[in-house]
Amino acid sequence: MHGRGLPPMIVDSFAGGGGASTGIEMALGRSPDIAINHNAAALALHAANHPDTLHISENVYKIDPLDHLAGRHIGLAWFSPDCKHFSKAKGGKPVERNIRDLAWIIPGWVERIQQSGGKVDVIIMENVEE
Repeated sequence: MHGRGLPPMIVDSFAGGGGASTGIEMALGRSPDIAINHNAAALALHAANHPDTLHISENVYKIDPLDHLAGRHIGLAWFSPDCKHFSKAKGGKPVERNIRDLAWIIPGWVERIQQSGGKVDVIIMENVEE
């Protein structure tokens, strides 16, 4: 396996400006290895806050996590799917199924990684009170 001797990867998916990644860095002593977001402006802000992180500007549905792991396993996978449609702040139900189903990317990623012989140690999904 390629990643021997390297620490497990940290992935921040649905990364915004970098708040979650800053917390991760404070807790673990290093920034995430990978940050993913489809929004170029959000990812540019994240890159300014975490310049050593690989930034992937892509829709999370189109990413194969194996393309970026280089044989390493994931120590922490942080997911902050868009939850504005579920929070009190929105006040209504989502109309777009892709947004409503964003959290389902998590078991899909884990299954894909496990089927390849990889592993994910810790998964955290951020959400807000309903």
